[in-house]
Amino acid sequence: MIVTGYDDRQGCGYVLRTGADATDGTSATEAVHHGGLSVRATPELAALLRDALAHRPTALLTWQGPRVPLTLEDSTVLAWLTHDVGGVVSVRGGPRPRTAGG
Repeated sequence: MIVTGYDDRQGCGYVLRTGADATDGTSATEAVHHGGLSVRATPELAALLRDALAHRPTALLTWQGPRVPLTLEDSTVLAWLTHDVGGVVSVRGGPRPRTAGG
């Protein structure tokens, strides 16, 4: 999954890569490791993610909750970017939404 966005609080754009897309390892990104998973992110977002994992390790799944443990699994980190960081512009290869009965 590749997520791009703009964080108004930090005043900068960001890119986050997970799964197979994280192995591309562009030189402008840093690796973040947690719970046996790794992602690559632009430096400012990597610092924000490391801080959240260390000090506020939860993510909102929707605008009104619930809060769940922050992990680097695609659906959780995408929810964190969308509802806690904000500014998600595009998502390529993101998690598929659950369907009724599935």
